[in-house]
Amino acid sequence: MIIAVENSLAQHLHVNSQVIAPSDLLETNVWTIRVTGEFMIIMNNLMSLPIIVRYPQRFNDSRSFIAAFKREFLSLLEVSPIPHAKIRMIRDAQFSKVVFTRQIQPETQQQLQMYENLMMGPNSIIDWEKDPTNAEIALQLAEQTRITNKTTDEEYVVMDVFEDYSVTDFKVATHPKLNEHNRRYLYRSLSINDIMNATAVGEKILDDYQGYLESRGKSESIVDRDLDCAADYIGYCEALGESVLDDITLVYHYLINYEKLHNDRPTDTGFHSKSDAFREFGKFLRAEDLFSSEDYDLFVQAISQGIKDLGSKQRMYHLQRIIRDMQRQVRNQREHAIQYVNKQYTIYVELSDYHPKMWRRFTVSGDTRLDMLCFAILAAFNADGHHLFELHQGNTHYQLPILDSGFGQSKDITQSWVGDCNLDHEYNLVYDFGDMWNFKIKFEEVKPKRLPAHTGPQIVSGFGNGILDDIGGVEGLTQAAKDDPAINEPLNIPKFKDQWSRQIEKIRHSYE
Repeated sequence: MIIAVENSLAQHLHVNSQVIAPSDLLETNVWTIRVTGEFMIIMNNLMSLPIIVRYPQRFNDSRSFIAAFKREFLSLLEVSPIPHAKIRMIRDAQFSKVVFTRQIQPETQQQLQMYENLMMGPNSIIDWEKDPTNAEIALQLAEQTRITNKTTDEEYVVMDVFEDYSVTDFKVATHPKLNEHNRRYLYRSLSINDIMNATAVGEKILDDYQGYLESRGKSESIVDRDLDCAADYIGYCEALGESVLDDITLVYHYLINYEKLHNDRPTDTGFHSKSDAFREFGKFLRAEDLFSSEDYDLFVQAISQGIKDLGSKQRMYHLQRIIRDMQRQVRNQREHAIQYVNKQYTIYVELSDYHPKMWRRFTVSGDTRLDMLCFAILAAFNADGHHLFELHQGNTHYQLPILDSGFGQSKDITQSWVGDCNLDHEYNLVYDFGDMWNFKIKFEEVKPKRLPAHTGPQIVSGFGNGILDDIGGVEGLTQAAKDDPAINEPLNIPKFKDQWSRQIEKIRHSYE
């Protein structure tokens, strides 16, 4: 590890600083010290992780400072979203060798100044009345501070970066006996087929696990529960490029991220159920000699820690992470949509299988979300918005997040924009799966937008006064038009303009 200190502090600690290559100052184990009042802020140069040490005046040599730094670093690790089995590994990696330097980077100085302001400034985020520990101060700073990746300009929360570091750089691998019985589970062939092999390994484990559960007389519901839990966890590991053998403690990260991964928070009973399911899976892995007894103990420890942290009222990592992910998603959506702000699309929509043709032609901005486009179309055809709907193009189905038809490729309609649509393809909006109103949508033209950015859809032309809900679809509307010729009259454009925006808002609220 490299520790950068200012001259006065270096003299106070009696350190012999060495000259370090500037590129070395942005490694994962390089730290810089800032003294402010009765505190020391020791910040990791690459990940911006802060360690807080109080009363720097009590250190009169480098050894006493390092001892205090180690102690506070361990205290932070113990309350961080880090599996306990990795704490010693991270500590040993950071403190294997200590070198001091006085080459402090300007970027590091700016970050340290920001931490000093967050701690001691007029807008401090620390609640000093609660007398927080050093670890609690550091954790609060790390949870509420963002850093920017200079390559991608994407922002990350400091604690998320450190959690990723613990997952990527430190693994508690199992130590199976490499006999022919369990060799079939191992796929480290270094061939181009490793991903396929990993999938086959997962399937093999699940097949054997099912036999194991059934042989132990488990009920059908328990077998299904345990298999579903194991399959979901194996899929999580594979998504990270790992297997259940590569890192025993991944189950901890799976559990504390469970709410984000599944958009669901388990009940207290659910916590207990998942704990039982994972323990049973661990017993199976031990029975297959894929886990040693020590591996099993560490696996169970990671399960217990994950369940505790997920269910803890004091620890809010998972809730904070969900909020941050939502904020990041909104920001990414905005950045994605902004490329379409200056484009205007002309759209033609026609009610299928109805005569005479009932249609609308209107313009929208390219940054119009597809759910808002659907609300505009339904409002344009006088729908009341009390039925389900779906937009699709070929086998791709765009749906509201609460819906899932199970057919074809499903996409979240709130995360796609008009600008994402292919002008060469025809889209269909199906409304009311009983009456089955089908609106054919064609993107006719795209050109630079001349209207202000806040302007909504603008009607160009159209024919027909719209549909009638719950009348039996096109056939019912055809019969109704015989009694009410106004249904098939030319569209009254001035009247339509006056009502359209209000009707769009009314329909939007009906789906919220």
